[in-house]
Amino acid sequence: MSLTLRASLLALCISLSANAQTRTLALYAGSAPGLDVEARAVMRAELQRLLTPAGIDVVWKSMAFRKAGENFDLVVVSSFEGSCAADASAGGASDNNITSLADTSIADSRILPFFRVDCSRLVRMLGTQSEPAIIGRALARIIGHEIYHIVAQTTEHHEKGLAKASFSIRDLTGNPFDLDALSIERIRISLMPLQTSSFLSPCR
Repeated sequence: MSLTLRASLLALCISLSANAQTRTLALYAGSAPGLDVEARAVMRAELQRLLTPAGIDVVWKSMAFRKAGENFDLVVVSSFEGSCAADASAGGASDNNITSLADTSIADSRILPFFRVDCSRLVRMLGTQSEPAIIGRALARIIGHEIYHIVAQTTEHHEKGLAKASFSIRDLTGNPFDLDALSIERIRISLMPLQTSSFLSPCR
C-alpha cells in the first residue's frame, strides 16, 4: 500500500472517529440565586443542544457535593453573581447590544477552566423579556460561549453564532442560534489529543 493511500486512510479514520466520539464535560456550577426550576431546566437542555454538535456531553455537578474519584474528560467551574430571578429586572434593558455578561479566567496566556456569569446584569438587560424560560435560554448561550473559549483554548471570536464577540438580545433569546461550523471544528480539533489512544486502534 502506498504512503499516500495510507495517509489518506488514516486521515479518514481520524475524521470518522472524531465525529463519532463524545466527550464528557463536568460543569461544576456554583449557586445561581433566584434561578427557578423552569429556568434551570431550560438552561441545561439548551446548553446540551448547543454543544452536542461539537461532541460534548454536559454533566451538571454541584460544588457542594464533589466526590473523590470522579473521572471526566473535561472539567469546568462556573460561578454566578447577583440574582438570576425574573423579578430582578427593575430598570429594563438599557442597551440592545449585550456585552460583558460573563468572563473566563486567563493566566500566563492560558485560558483556565473557570468562568463567571453576571446574572443581575443579564436579567436587567432582558427587561420585560425576563421570563424564566427566556432567562434559562440566555444563560445557556452565555455559558456555551465561555465553554467554547475554554475547550477550544482560544480568545478569538467569529462573525456569527455562539462564538461572536457580542450578543444582541435576539441572539440570547431567539432561534436559531448555534455554534457555527468553524467553532465546532475548532472544538473537535482541541479534543483530538484526548481521542488519540482510542481512535487509532480500529483503523489498523
